[in-house]
Amino acid sequence: MINRTIFLRILLFIFIISISATASAGEITVDDDSGADFKSIQEAVNNSVPGDTIIVMPGIYTENVRVDVTGLTIRSESNNSNAQVKPLNESKSTFLIAANNITISGLNITGAGKMYHKNAIFAYGKMNNITGNTIENGSVYLRSYMPDNLKIILYSDMNNVTGNTIENGSIILGSEISGNLIAENKISNGEEGVYISCCGINNTVSGNTISNCSTGISEWDQGVDIRNNRITDCDCGIWLSMSSSGIENNTILNCDVGIILYDGGTVDIINNTITSCTECGIFNKGHSDRKRIYNNYFNNSLNVKFGPGEGGNTWNSSLASGSNIAGGPYIGGNFWAKPDGTGFSQICVDLDKNGIGDLPYKIYEDPYNVHEDEFDYLPLVSMSSLQNSVTPTANFTVSVTNGPAPLVVKFTDLSKNAILWNWDFDNDGVADSTEQNPIYAYRTQGNYTVNLTASNGLNTNSKFVNITVGKRVSSTWPFVYITSGAFSVIDTTTGTVVTSVKVGSVKMGRGPKGVAVVPNGKTAYVANSGSNNVSVIDTSTNTVTDTVKVGYNPSEVAVSPDGKKVYVVNEDSNNVSVIDTDTNTVTVTVPVGNWPEGIAVTPDGKKVYVTNGGNITAPEDTVSVIDTATNIVTATVPVGTHPRGIAVTPDGKNVYVANSHNRTVSVIDTATNSVTATVDVDNSPHEVVVNPTGTKVYVAGGDGFVSVIDTVTRKVITRLNVGKYPEEIAVTPNGEKVYVVTRGDYENNYSNNISVIDTSNDTVSATVNLDVSPGGLAIIPDPESVFPVANFSSNVSEGFAPLSVQFTDSSENATGWNWDFGDGAVSNEQNPAHTYLSPGNYTACLIVNNTDGTDSRFTTITVLESGFGNDSDSSGGSYSNGG
Repeated sequence: MINRTIFLRILLFIFIISISATASAGEITVDDDSGADFKSIQEAVNNSVPGDTIIVMPGIYTENVRVDVTGLTIRSESNNSNAQVKPLNESKSTFLIAANNITISGLNITGAGKMYHKNAIFAYGKMNNITGNTIENGSVYLRSYMPDNLKIILYSDMNNVTGNTIENGSIILGSEISGNLIAENKISNGEEGVYISCCGINNTVSGNTISNCSTGISEWDQGVDIRNNRITDCDCGIWLSMSSSGIENNTILNCDVGIILYDGGTVDIINNTITSCTECGIFNKGHSDRKRIYNNYFNNSLNVKFGPGEGGNTWNSSLASGSNIAGGPYIGGNFWAKPDGTGFSQICVDLDKNGIGDLPYKIYEDPYNVHEDEFDYLPLVSMSSLQNSVTPTANFTVSVTNGPAPLVVKFTDLSKNAILWNWDFDNDGVADSTEQNPIYAYRTQGNYTVNLTASNGLNTNSKFVNITVGKRVSSTWPFVYITSGAFSVIDTTTGTVVTSVKVGSVKMGRGPKGVAVVPNGKTAYVANSGSNNVSVIDTSTNTVTDTVKVGYNPSEVAVSPDGKKVYVVNEDSNNVSVIDTDTNTVTVTVPVGNWPEGIAVTPDGKKVYVTNGGNITAPEDTVSVIDTATNIVTATVPVGTHPRGIAVTPDGKNVYVANSHNRTVSVIDTATNSVTATVDVDNSPHEVVVNPTGTKVYVAGGDGFVSVIDTVTRKVITRLNVGKYPEEIAVTPNGEKVYVVTRGDYENNYSNNISVIDTSNDTVSATVNLDVSPGGLAIIPDPESVFPVANFSSNVSEGFAPLSVQFTDSSENATGWNWDFGDGAVSNEQNPAHTYLSPGNYTACLIVNNTDGTDSRFTTITVLESGFGNDSDSSGGSYSNGG
């Protein structure tokens, strides 16, 4: 920047000297016929001195003119564009301005095309004036330039492009161009009317009339004043990206989109009129730092449209005296009209008649609760106050009126003259939603009456519709929890977001990630990686009841089998936070390896396994084993490269680890904490889950496939295509279905899907598009399920070999029993007897099941070595309860 400033001063000095040397400057005439000083403009330029004026007589001049003499004026004799200049070489610009303080006016200039090297006028000089010309089939291009014989950049700054008529062309400012004025031009049928590249400052676009262009004014990464322009019949009126601009007093009419706001920048949009745009008035398409939008007049069928998760705008100023754009006495928000007369400003009451609506206007309602809702708190209304006499008419449609439970119904409001909506989905007199177009899930059989009360803030009207919910027919509860910038309940049959809860914030691309539900289904815990905390959610009301501060970048969550502890992996802190669910406080923090990612708790709750992926500078490739009694890492197990997902078998004997960088799954024996097998899955495994019976392992890979592993043979038995890129995987409690959520890739438009795997034949039975971009995934317990509760006792827990033990089942709601006595013997009896022949400590495990799920229970049997004088077939010892 300093070098550029010095260069500008040198240019100014040279310019002053050049002016002093033009005492002999005069007029030179050009005529393509005869009777003038020269027949071509180029000849006149070549024979001119700084400060000369070249007067071009009427005629047609076919040439490419290079203007490299400082201070020239080239104008037509009459300034009525009857001197026409066409390019001789159509691969070059008609005029090339390579000097400073040049004026070109009153000419009719034809370009050879819209590319910068074929423009009507191409300039890299400073302080030039291009004014009053008629330009066809070409553009005016101002840009920086580095000559071959110089090591400096020449910037086309402080130019004026004014009063031109441009047909089938544009005005283009190249990168790092500053201090230019583009004013009072008429531009039509161009790709862009005015296109401004990045990184310049103090440019002004004012008073132009632009029509029938793809984009009226397009600005990228600059501070530009855009004011007093009239833009009509364009695909987009104004497009801003990475921009810090002021948009003021413009009229945008009959475009597809009035203004598109893309990424970044500080933007003030004030006192504009945006009407009759077919798609929307403003499209907030990308993230922006700050946008103040007030005292504008909108009249479009859809005034504001938002991209996914966009928001963060201010839609009104502080209330101040002064005439507003609707003729009222106060400056505040915006005037919100619609062509059919049902806009907010046309129907909102104004009982005090001050030109400000009595209710705020909700402009943006994030359906997924990632961002805050946005309001115009001071909406403008007409001073006629005709809206005070408007009567609303409630009306709506439903996506379905009957069906088996659970039944998800989408309600679409069709009310007239309404700005407030009060929905009672079961007509019990209690409001269930104030959204305009809500979604509701009827979970139980019954007849329901829906009541919508619509209001304009003064008057109300109601409509009723009956919903019939029949007996449930599906054995699988269709709802899951997904984190997606929020905590959402998803209907897996349709991909519909039934409800969303705002949890942690999204910062630097980090938001809510892992989610886990306690065994009784009453509480869910969500790791918020962007805000370094965990949200505690009451699942009956879908509200956040507590927030627990943990380490940096929490990613995954696991719950102990008794639901008393929650374990949270903190990736950037290299530790695990242990939360007491009774108090929702962190009771201890356990250091683990470098860059931990996955976490799993054994079914007996005695161990927690954590994958440590490491990074390029500090690779780890291990699994930490935490003793939950002492909260100390008791073992570190080397596994494959960059382990991520992890899962424990229901009997607690094995742990499966997805090694994402070497396409394998490690199998850890929990008794020895050593790897006993490595399974090649032929993909990049990310997440892993074990079915409730422990017979199969499902591994989701980054290549879009799920590998199914037989736990007996430890071989892949099939691979299923679920689409790129899988984010999470979960299995239903009854083991009938496996869900995989994916984000897709560029080629698939980053499609967000949930694939449903039928585990009876291991095929993808459905792929459903999601309304949100998925992150974490957890199964919602079926409220009608009756889960088994495993429990048993043994007549002895210790004795001398051979030790005979009688196991007595006391489980609840069980229809199947699977015993593993810990010495290799198994049984399916309800109350088996077993004899331990050899001394040792044995973990006896009972897994019970029914049609809704499984549960497990463990106990330790200690067999002592027989000694002299002892009864070799002793059955003595202490009594034990499984647990």
